[in-house]
Amino acid sequence: MVRLPKNLSNTVAFKSGVIKTGASVLETELLGEKAYSLGLAAKSVQTSLSGLNDFKGTQTEREKFLQVTADIVQAFFIQRELMGFTDHSHPISYYEIPKDVLNKIGVTKR
Repeated sequence: MVRLPKNLSNTVAFKSGVIKTGASVLETELLGEKAYSLGLAAKSVQTSLSGLNDFKGTQTEREKFLQVTADIVQAFFIQRELMGFTDHSHPISYYEIPKDVLNKIGVTKR
């Protein structure tokens, strides 16, 4: 295990215990916020995919809903990338994202 030099560490160790510095407390809060926002994005993906699976309407309406779902999935992927997760194969298989949704990611109408 490699440890940071004490002057670069986010905690200060004393004989009586370890004290977290402001930077370590902030880091913990930021990680919590990132995890929460990723969870919200994942919930949006689940909701939209569920709605798409249960959709009963015209083909034109379905195409519009398909694009909305693709936009939600794209936002989820961007959120994951901002957190350092660049491989999307796991969420694609976990959420069973259909190919017609994946093909619409990044598509914009003129």
